[in-house]
Amino acid sequence: MVIYNRLQEVRICKKVLSVFFAVMLVVGLSGCGNKPDVNGSMKSDDGRSYGGVIEGEQGQIIHTAFFDISVDSAKKYTTYQFDDGLYQADQDMAYLEVVVTISNTYDKDIPMSISDFTLDFSGNESSDIITGFGKAEINKDTFMDNIYTLKKGDSITKTILYTVPDRAEYLLCYKEYYEDEFEGDSYEITFTPESMGQGMQDSGSQDNAVQSSETTGDGSENTESQDSETQESEAQESESQESETQESESQESETQDNEAQTDE
Repeated sequence: MVIYNRLQEVRICKKVLSVFFAVMLVVGLSGCGNKPDVNGSMKSDDGRSYGGVIEGEQGQIIHTAFFDISVDSAKKYTTYQFDDGLYQADQDMAYLEVVVTISNTYDKDIPMSISDFTLDFSGNESSDIITGFGKAEINKDTFMDNIYTLKKGDSITKTILYTVPDRAEYLLCYKEYYEDEFEGDSYEITFTPESMGQGMQDSGSQDNAVQSSETTGDGSENTESQDSETQESEAQESESQESETQESESQESETQDNEAQTDE
């Protein structure tokens, strides 16, 4: 009887140990499968990536969970034409145009906003998020709508304008947010903008600039025009005076003839 009880205890211990090792094996395998990848991304229970920072460069197509994106070109200006007028950038600041192409690779339409894409740069000590201006402020179809829906399978190429400290290099940043508030990976695309100086102006501003140049430039064209107008005016005045003199002399001659006839 004692032997039988001991055998039972041994069997129970073996079962407990088997269960324990099985659990440890599952935990171990799970831990191995959830190690961060080269970008620092990890996998959630439903297979979604999170916690990673995927880096890219200008011209490179970056694949996110929702869409592909690339920075096609970038230009920075010291002045820029907004819908309500021409603006001068503050000292050590610049207006930065960034052209991006976005292609929906998700299985449904994606609600998006221009604020999804923020700007950063090396050495930035401010906690403020740099968001851009779009079609609502610039009023041009080439600029990104401030709020829009990117249809399944669709692709767009749009411009975003940022006001940023004047730097040689910037980062376009994006982070994945799901409808259930799950936060995925982050993306940073490095690019170097081309310096353009003054920004493009609309036709009205260009006309004003031309007029301003004619009246406030070196003055040579303006002076020549004024001299020409003065000479023309003097010539007309001289002709008028000569005409009046001839007419006066003619009238005087007629008067003298009349007087002579009367005397006779």
